[in-house]
Amino acid sequence: KRRNNAPEYSMDIISTWIYIDSPEERSEYPQVGHQSHLFEFQKTYWKCIAVFFACSVHFNPGRRHVLFTNKPKAELPDIDGLDLKAFLAERNVEVVTMPMSWQTPPGYYPRWRNQFFVFDIFQHFEQHLGADNASFLLLDSDCIIRHSLDELFSEIRKNGLLVLPMSFEEDYDINGITRKDMRQIYADLDGKDPGFDPVYYGGEFFAATLENLKRVNLMFPPVWETMMKRFEEGKKKFHYEGPTLSYLYYKIGEFGIADRFIKRIWTSATYSNVEPRDFDLHIWHVPAEKKEGIALLLKKIVAGGFFKKPDSELVKAMGGYLGIPKRTHFLNLKHFLKHTRLYRWLKRG
Repeated sequence: KRRNNAPEYSMDIISTWIYIDSPEERSEYPQVGHQSHLFEFQKTYWKCIAVFFACSVHFNPGRRHVLFTNKPKAELPDIDGLDLKAFLAERNVEVVTMPMSWQTPPGYYPRWRNQFFVFDIFQHFEQHLGADNASFLLLDSDCIIRHSLDELFSEIRKNGLLVLPMSFEEDYDINGITRKDMRQIYADLDGKDPGFDPVYYGGEFFAATLENLKRVNLMFPPVWETMMKRFEEGKKKFHYEGPTLSYLYYKIGEFGIADRFIKRIWTSATYSNVEPRDFDLHIWHVPAEKKEGIALLLKKIVAGGFFKKPDSELVKAMGGYLGIPKRTHFLNLKHFLKHTRLYRWLKRG
């Protein structure tokens, strides 16, 4: 089942996604601002996608790269003068267009209504892209791949499934749900208490072999139907893909831990969890950099010559733009000033 007698690793897929909301589907994304159906909102994510693939293709040139979206390939936009369609084509990024089957109803939850699109992606992979020896990596677009992922894919094959645990206290509000809430929902789904407050696994990272992806696809539809019923009854539910995947991983039961490859790294002026060792991770997930560091990286890439540096210098420069482990001195000052009251007052004019 290999394509054109390609080597085994070319069957592995590195991917990200974007779903373009209609006005009726719009919802809130606090880190970006704007309503999700507006182009100014969507442009932020298109920039992330350009940087995502530019970096990943540089460090992983032999692997398949796929963008999943509901936007037809012919309609990919120009972003501040960048022809995104040509940009992706130059890097052999495949664009797969599909509708969403799992849209939450109005009133279900005010944020991230399109996150269940990932389950359409999983089904598409099983039906059209999967091969017996293939592994699948789906990341949020605000992830920066800064290393070869040979070792990560080796771990996927070894474990069948990798997960990214998040350290939240049992009563911590994880976007509308706590681990105590998850325990009650698990008990209702299974007819028995799990005996502990479940672990929450981040939805920004999905890494599995075809076998385990099939298991996810088989288990998800009944869970979705139950969540829709719980919504109608006013009960606690899984609001988005993160707690849903956490339950499915719990049911699968056997997996490896991915925290030596990726971390959700917060780099804002008001909250930072950056550690020096984060620099050596294979993947930086930088949610606070969507409108800042990633946008700056794109400018550097489009200007040309960015990837001609030795990789050691290249990664150091990338870290300096993103604040991993710290920003360059000029950018650090600019970043600090941008979050002061004086800056916001001056910007309002």
